[in-house]
Amino acid sequence: MNDLAHNRHLFIEDLARRLAALETGQRRMNALDYRVHARMLRHALVGIPRRQLQVLMTYEVVCEVMDNRSFDEAGLLQSAGPQARELRDATDALLRRLQQGSRKTV
Repeated sequence: MNDLAHNRHLFIEDLARRLAALETGQRRMNALDYRVHARMLRHALVGIPRRQLQVLMTYEVVCEVMDNRSFDEAGLLQSAGPQARELRDATDALLRRLQQGSRKTV
């Protein structure tokens, strides 16, 4: 791992620790700090493949950011594992039925 990648990894880990401390009550919650750190974490994780973040996946906040990113990109939650596609198909079918039902009542 080169120096830049190593430093980025350390930065992401520091942000994840800070957010975890705020979420668990180890640090006093401050809404502005939380929003700033969460935004910085989202930006720091941009472009990093999930497989390079395995060590950091022990932090719940990193998992959530990665799940949100994969959902935004593909409409699938990675945390659902191999069932993600099945869950997406079931959700799509339910939404179609709901939309059809609302059209019939109008």
